[in-house]
Amino acid sequence: MRIPRILAGICAIFLASCGGGDGEEDPSTGATTGGGSGSETTGTGATTGTGGGATGTGGGATTGTGGGATTGTGGGATTGTGGDATGTGGDATGTGGDATGTGGGATTGAGGGTPVESGLPVPPGAGDVPKPSGAAGGFKVIDWAGFTGAVSYSFDDSNSTQIQNYDKMNALGVRFTFYVQTGKREANDPVWKKALEDGHELGNHTKSHSSNDNGSDTDAATQFIQQTFGIDPYTMAAPNGAGVYTGIAKTRFLINRGVSNKVIAPNDNTDPFTLPTYIPPTGASASAMDQQINEARQQKGWRTFCIHGFTGGSDGAYQPIPLQAFLDHVENTKKLGDMWIDSMVNVGAYWLGQKAVSSGTSMKSGSDTTFTWQLPDHFPPGKYVRVTVTGGTLKQNGVPLAWDSRGYYEVALDPESVTLSP
Repeated sequence: MRIPRILAGICAIFLASCGGGDGEEDPSTGATTGGGSGSETTGTGATTGTGGGATGTGGGATTGTGGGATTGTGGGATTGTGGDATGTGGDATGTGGDATGTGGGATTGAGGGTPVESGLPVPPGAGDVPKPSGAAGGFKVIDWAGFTGAVSYSFDDSNSTQIQNYDKMNALGVRFTFYVQTGKREANDPVWKKALEDGHELGNHTKSHSSNDNGSDTDAATQFIQQTFGIDPYTMAAPNGAGVYTGIAKTRFLINRGVSNKVIAPNDNTDPFTLPTYIPPTGASASAMDQQINEARQQKGWRTFCIHGFTGGSDGAYQPIPLQAFLDHVENTKKLGDMWIDSMVNVGAYWLGQKAVSSGTSMKSGSDTTFTWQLPDHFPPGKYVRVTVTGGTLKQNGVPLAWDSRGYYEVALDPESVTLSP
C-alpha cells in the first residue's frame, strides 16, 4: 500500500467536500455542468488536464481553487503529461469542445455525499439515472468512463508541420499527445510550452531517435523535458517501434507506444509497454482514418493514432498526411458524440486503473465490503474511474461518494480502496 497515495486521496476528498457550485461549460463536450467554484483550468492537452484547476497533460504547475485544489505538472495526469497533481477538481476536455475551460465541476451528484470533479469528460446520456436502490453489490468499473470507446492522437518527432499547424490543431478542442524528439532543434520551439498551457500531453520520444538504446538516450530526453518544460513525462513512444524500449519503459513510464495496429479492449491483456497504434499511410484521406474509428467504436475499444506530420514542412515527416484530411477526420469523430478523445496518458490511466480495480480484492466486515487494488508503477496521481453498483453507497476514507445522475460513482484511484455499505 502506498502511503503517499492514501494521503493524497484523503486530501482530495476533504477538498472536494469544500467545493462550491458555480455552473460552467465543460470543454470536453460543450455541456454545462455544476461544480467547484470555478478553479481555472487551462490544459496542456487539448484543453485541460484531469483534475481540478490543473494544467493538462504535461502542464507546468498550476494550482486551482474551487472543486478541490489541484496542482499539476504533468503528463496529462490530472494535469498534464508526467506531472504531479493532487486532489479532485477541474474540468476536462475529451470529446470536442473548446480547447480551454474555466472553472470547476464535471459532475452533478444526487444522494449521499458531495460531488467531486474528477476531470473526466461528461459522457453521452440523459443524466436522469436514479441512484440504485437494490441490495448492495454489483460493483463494476464502467468502460471508457461511460463512452462507447476511446481514441488518442499522438504526434512523433517534433515535426515542423506540427509546429506550423498547431493553432489549427488546437482549435479542434481535443487533447493530443506530442512525443518530443529532444535532439532536434524543433524541440526548443515555444509552441510546446503553449501546448502544455493548452492542455496537451508531452511525452518522451528519446533524444536521438535510435533503435538501439541502453536507456541513456531515453533518460536524456526525460531530462530535457524536465528542465525545459518543468514536467515529468508519463508516457513514451519507441522510435521505429524498436523492441529494446519495452524493457526500458517498464522502469520509467506508465505506457510505451509501439507501432503495430490493434484495437485495445477494456481489461484485455494488451502490453502497455508495446501499446498498439495505427499509422496512417502517406496521403491518407479523412474517410480512411474514419474507418479506424468506426472499427474501434464497433468493438467498443481504444484506438491510438501515430502521426508524424503533414504535407510540407522543412524536416520531411514520415508518411505525411494532408492537414485538412486530419482536421475533417477529427471533426467527424467528435460528431459521433460517444467516442472519448483524449491524450495517451489520460485514456491509458483509465484503462490501467480499471484493470487494477477489476483485478483487486474484496473483503467483508459486517455489512460492508471493501475493495482494494494496487496501481502500476509510474501511475499519475489524481485519477478516477467511474463505477456502478446494484445498490448501497460507496465511501472512501469514511466519506460517502455522490451518485452522479448520469449513472455512476466517481472513485479516486489514489486511496487504493473503496467501501460499499448498505
